[in-house]
Formats: sequence, structure tokens, C-alpha cells
Amino acid sequence: MVGQISLRQLMHGNVLVLTVSRILWSMGDSVVYAYFSLYLISMGASKPVVGFINSLGALSACILYPLGGYIADKAGRAKFVAFATLLYTSSFLVFAISPSWEWLAFAFMYQQIALFYMPALNAIMADSIPIGARGKIYALTIAIPEAVRIIMPYLGGYLIAVFTLQPAMRLGYTISFFIGAIVSFIRYRYLKETIIKREDIGKDVPKMLREGYSNVFTSLKWMFSNIKGYAFVSILLSFAGSLVLPFWVVYAYEVIGLSAYDWGIILLIGGVVKTLFSLVAGNLVDRLGSKKCIIIAFSLAIPFMTVFTMLKSFELVVLVYILLVISSSLMWISSTVYLANSIPREMRGRIMAGLGSGMSIGITGGGYASGFLVFIPMSLGSMISGIVYSLSPVLPWYLQSLLLTLAMFMSIRLIYDAERPQE
Repeated sequence: MVGQISLRQLMHGNVLVLTVSRILWSMGDSVVYAYFSLYLISMGASKPVVGFINSLGALSACILYPLGGYIADKAGRAKFVAFATLLYTSSFLVFAISPSWEWLAFAFMYQQIALFYMPALNAIMADSIPIGARGKIYALTIAIPEAVRIIMPYLGGYLIAVFTLQPAMRLGYTISFFIGAIVSFIRYRYLKETIIKREDIGKDVPKMLREGYSNVFTSLKWMFSNIKGYAFVSILLSFAGSLVLPFWVVYAYEVIGLSAYDWGIILLIGGVVKTLFSLVAGNLVDRLGSKKCIIIAFSLAIPFMTVFTMLKSFELVVLVYILLVISSSLMWISSTVYLANSIPREMRGRIMAGLGSGMSIGITGGGYASGFLVFIPMSLGSMISGIVYSLSPVLPWYLQSLLLTLAMFMSIRLIYDAERPQE
């Protein structure tokens, strides 16, 4: 039985390679990710422009995601992931040398386009985890990298305090580039293919493009025939989360009065909690099922999104952020397991190109929702987020609580656990 398999037996092969990769990434991009909005503002971007840039990033990601899912299912996943990781890594050089916010906008768009390998990455992970252990293993692949990631936002805040914002961010992006190059090599050398029947689609590029994008309709038909409840909730959450995601650090800095260093400490504490709770959450999802855990996550997040806007002290922000991180972690793990259990192996690349690998509630440091079906509402939310924030800094969080409430009721009515989990 799966429950009797040891951790050492489960954490091997592709699961081990991808976990090590995420550990290394945790040492790189986590230093700078939480402070990107401040970096843009320091370059002269206004609040609406910050939201617009995030919106452009989401729209840019739509361009190649369907093609990425098609390649993953037809031509294979392992080598595609490795080469595309190197393409993504090159974007950090542009971030490091950007002279203006316009260059940062270009770098962000380029980076999001390069993420078209994510459906293949998500699919190869789902392929490599046995039924019955998915909650536990997904939790471990989050908790172990998170244990390393814990210190990184704090380090980013410390570097900003020592070197000032722009020099610290340039240093962080340079470090991320070199770490990304190492990750690319590891994935190229050690990832094993999980698709047995592969096609040589590279010889006919027009056909690959035509079939890659035409398969979008096939994917959509399958989604709305088999997991339409999840699809609707995921779309709503991608919009809701994008309203607040760019402005956590901005609100903390401008309204509450915390420094970048203070916010780094909060992310450090949140990272510790996320690491510890993820170990518990995986077993909880395997035991209770995805749907129940999704509802629990909503129940915790809804009130504390609003409470966050009432806080005035560092200590209270820490407490509320801990509760939101717990909610975010449970949501991500339970929704990731739901997709792995619901999607057949031969379609995982294309379906995950549409829906990503999990749902996010918009917490900094939570999972990143991705997929062409969620990018458009995510782009719309990001586009208006800066305008909404400018009208009233608390308004994005009020809207978030309202939309999370709607999503919870939709989940209760429309989401059902798979009766027979897919291999």
C-alpha cells in the first residue's frame, strides 16, 4: 500500500529532481520577488502602472501556454522543461540591468512568456506521484523548498536596508540568473520522460502551431464537461487574487508604516509557518479529500483579508499574515491534488496549460496560479488593481473577501472529489 511506502522511496527520480530544483530556485528569485512592486515604483512607475505591468505579464503568458501544453503531451516533457527553464532564466539578466520601469515591464513580459513550459513541469510532477500519496508528496515538495526559502525574503529586505533598493534588486536578479543556469542543467541531466508514446512534432512547425492552438478547444470541452466547477472557481480566484497580490508590500509600507526590512521579517515568519503547516496539510488532504480542505481554506481566508486592513502594529500583522499563509498553503495543496486526481495522464499537459496546477488566494509566497484560462481574468484584475488601490488602499482587500465568499459557495455547490483518481 502507498501509505506503507517510506519517504525515501517516494522522494526519488523526477520528484527528487524537481524538489531539488525548487530548493535552488528558493535561494534565488525569492530574494527579489516580494519587492518587485517597490522596484517598479523606485523607477518611476505609478500605482496604476504597477497594476498594468502585472496585467501585461498575465496576457503575455497566454501567448505560448497552449503550445506548451501541446508539446508536453505530444513530444515529451523532460527535455522541453530543461531547455525552456534556461530561456526563463535569461530574463533575470534583463531585470538586473534595466535602466527604467519600461525595461522592467519588458523583462516581466518576456519572463511570463518563457513560462510556457509550466504545463509540462506540472504534468511531469503529477505523473511521478502515486495515487494516495499525492497530498503528502505535494506538501513535501512545497515544505522542503520553503524551508530554504524562509530566509530569502528577509535577506532581500536586509540587502535593501544595507545597499538601498535598486542596487539590492540588481544584485538579487544577478544571483537568480546563476542559480537558474544550474537548475537548467540539473533538469536536463536528470529528469526522466514520463510519456511513452512521443511524436517528432518539431519537423513540421506550422502543423505544431496549428494543432497546438486548435487543441485549446478540445481542452476547454474536456474541462467544462468534467471539472467545470473547479474551472469556474479557479477563474474567479485568479481575478480576485490579482487585485491584492501586487500591493501587499506597498500597503504595508505606505499605510501600516512598515519598512521593507519589517516586511522581510513577516515573510520569514510566514515561511516558517508555511513549511511546518505544509507537512500537516498534505496528510489532511489525503485523509479528508480536496473539497473539504478547499472549504476550510476559504473559511479561514475570508475574514482575515478584511482584518488585515484594520491593523496598525507589526505584531498584529504577523499574526494575521500567519493565518492567511495557512489558508493559502491548504488551498494550494488541496487544489493541486484535486487536479492530479481528476486529469488523465495523456491530457495533463494540455489541461494544466489551461488551469495551471492549483488555485491561489493572492497571498505573497503562496502558489502561483497559471494557465491560459486564468490569465485573462488575472490580467483584468491586475489592470484595475492599481486604480482600485489608488481609490482606497483598503478596497482591494474588501473586494477580495467578497469574491472569496462567492468562490466558497461555488465550491460547495460545484466541486466534487474524483471517485476514481487518475494514475
